Amino acid sequence: MLNRAMQARLYAAVRCLLADKSLEGLPDSVRLAAVVLLAKAPARSAVLRLRAREMGRWLGFSESYVDHKVLPAMREAGVVETDALTDESGRVTGLEWKLLPLLAARESGDPIHPLALARKDLATLLRFCEALFAPGWAPVDGPVTPPGLLAARRGRGAATDRLALLLLALQTRPDGRVRLVGGSVKDGRGRADATAAKALGCSVSGGSKVVNRLERWQLVEVVRGTTEAGQFGKGRLMVPAIASAYGRGRAPLAVVEEPEGPEACPSCAQGSVHGEDGVPGEGLVLSGEGWEQKSFDDVEAVVFQRPVAAPGDLDSEREAEGPVADGGEAHAKEPESDVVERPAGACLHADHASVVSLSGSLSLSGGFSGEADPGCGGLPERASAREDESDHTDANTAVAERGLSGPLRGEQQQEAAVESGQSAEPRSLKGSAEWTGAVVFVRPTPLPAGLESVLAPVRSVWERIGRSAARRHVAAAVRVQLCVLRGIVGPQEASQALAERLERRLDQQMGRLITDPVGWILGRGLVQRAWCWSQLCDEGRRMDTGANCPSCRVLIGDRRGLRARIATETARELAGAAPKVLQAEMEKRLNAAVTYEAAAQAVRRKRALAEQQVRAKVVEQRCAEYAAAEQERLAQPCADCGIPDAIGRCLLCTERRAVERALAEAVDFAVMARADLADAAAVAEATHRCTADTRALLEQHLDRLRAEDLEEGRRLLAARETAETLRDRRRESLYGRLMRSAEAEAEADKAYDAKLCAQHRYPNRAMAEAAAERAADEALLRAVEFLFADRARQLRIARGDQLARPPAATDWASRCAELAGQELPEDRTVPTGTPVLEAVSAA
Repeated sequence: MLNRAMQARLYAAVRCLLADKSLEGLPDSVRLAAVVLLAKAPARSAVLRLRAREMGRWLGFSESYVDHKVLPAMREAGVVETDALTDESGRVTGLEWKLLPLLAARESGDPIHPLALARKDLATLLRFCEALFAPGWAPVDGPVTPPGLLAARRGRGAATDRLALLLLALQTRPDGRVRLVGGSVKDGRGRADATAAKALGCSVSGGSKVVNRLERWQLVEVVRGTTEAGQFGKGRLMVPAIASAYGRGRAPLAVVEEPEGPEACPSCAQGSVHGEDGVPGEGLVLSGEGWEQKSFDDVEAVVFQRPVAAPGDLDSEREAEGPVADGGEAHAKEPESDVVERPAGACLHADHASVVSLSGSLSLSGGFSGEADPGCGGLPERASAREDESDHTDANTAVAERGLSGPLRGEQQQEAAVESGQSAEPRSLKGSAEWTGAVVFVRPTPLPAGLESVLAPVRSVWERIGRSAARRHVAAAVRVQLCVLRGIVGPQEASQALAERLERRLDQQMGRLITDPVGWILGRGLVQRAWCWSQLCDEGRRMDTGANCPSCRVLIGDRRGLRARIATETARELAGAAPKVLQAEMEKRLNAAVTYEAAAQAVRRKRALAEQQVRAKVVEQRCAEYAAAEQERLAQPCADCGIPDAIGRCLLCTERRAVERALAEAVDFAVMARADLADAAAVAEATHRCTADTRALLEQHLDRLRAEDLEEGRRLLAARETAETLRDRRRESLYGRLMRSAEAEAEADKAYDAKLCAQHRYPNRAMAEAAAERAADEALLRAVEFLFADRARQLRIARGDQLARPPAATDWASRCAELAGQELPEDRTVPTGTPVLEAVSAA
């Protein structure tokens, strides 16, 4: 039992996880595995330990299927990261799963993120999943966890059924009713089918198969209402388990093993694809006294359903016209009367006569074309082995009498093409008995790994490429174009932009047959058609936003404006002329204007090419000059000691100059702090005294280094470090004096008072005082920088290095006269009319 708030949070979390881009286009087994990892994840981490065999029990598959199908797909899509867990001997004991979408949600720090579930939410989600499809276990010293409602459902389609039941149960009200989707539903389908299809993200046909399977397991109930006219009205989709949990309905039957047909043979495995109501058996015990948990690989499932993701099941654009016409299954459940279900909101409509009448019956005894007859027990275990019957002609005749003609297991599959309204011609099978044409189920060519979302719009074209080398060539071209789009629209939008381009190219075919699929994809589907100068333009649409290209609109507007201007001028100059004369004259002038513009563009392109060549020559010349100057600079001797090839100065001389520069700066800082900068004599005396004192300190340090008998290079490095340390200390001392000066303190006080005057803008006085303190500190630093720059300028003036700044006076009359006499760049250009006129005349 869940309250409405908890149910909404769990449903939002599951839908957010399934809507992640990394899970798009992946099988339902991978999506269900992500949900299982979310349910079993710790509250403070996205990493959990789980063995592949245990994951397979949750999904309804074997450990091999998880290792070879589920886990590689999740790694390649970027859903999980796994690390192997080993014991002391190095043997792998399990896997450490890291759910990346959950990790990203928790690292984002968003408290309202759907995946930011609390501990109680994760525990509730795990208990909910255990009640629906947990495999069940009975530890020796722990509590027994009974198997879920779909625990025994294994094999093909098991993950789809589990995921559908979870999503439907999270949308169920306390009375067991599921909120159905709105809108119209295609004839022959129910609204419950559409609800399941929307939850799984598949077609209504696939949702119908899932609902039929869950209904056979008695996990859901589809209740159809009737109108006064006798038609089926609005239906209801019920989950009895939820209603039973709230005490508002009967409890569902305990599902323990696969349902069997009414005439099941203990030695023959029969499947059911026609929707007969199965009766749960009692042969498989999952809990109780003396029970031992066995591997699901040892207990093979009886029924193998086709998953919703099988080819032909989820095709939303093409529905089956008959039970076998499109390679799909027969309907799992036939209407109980001749009337069909009426969608909600649809008006009453008379039934039409069926266009095609099918002869024969497709109902089998309980399975598919390769099922064994009741009573047989000699079939071998290997699928490649032959049938027991020696006379295949009789077997084929028997199958043909039941309405299914075609090869059985072990025989060569024969291709057959069925066009609209026609049946295939009879052909011979290995030169033996002839059989009437029927559709053979051929596995379609899968899409390349990583390109499923890109090539999904042109799947029908891709499946027509027969040669594997051609498919590899096309896939490589698609990846190249995808890399180009990543550089234009970004890595996130590249796949969607290329998929939209392929879909748009396919729509432009208007239903025409594509005779060369490889040539069509390479030469028509993947090529970008830019109608303007924009790099993002593709047939007049922007690839990043999908909106109309503004550059194309500018070009179209220019052309329309030119045509309107010429039409106006022609009508004004030839007032009263006949319409045909006006039209002819307008077309003539428009042609001349377009020709002139084309010639002008040709001249501009030619001029731009010439300028580009000139720039290339200049760049090449300057590169050569720079290389020669660099070579000459590298060959220069040292300016101080004369060592050749020293790039103008050797390392030792560079260090000596660095020491002298640091000493000079240290002396300047001492003079700026103590001397009267307005008196040149005092500045000179202070400079001489400070220089002598500073060099004496440095010589004392160098004497200690000479006593240690260090080489000259190390002594220079130590002297440079000492001089820089002395300079930094004197700079800090000067900054401290300036901070304590009256000018700096007055500036800080003014900033503090100005900030307190606006204290009404802050919630309280403490915050206003803190802001005033920050403003005072910033003002103090600005005042110190200004005083330091001013003292440095006064020192340079006192030493004669810089002249006093003259008064700022500008004679604007003479300045304007000087500017007016300069030659403008436009005056030096050559008139462009002559080349254009020559080009038009030549044309």
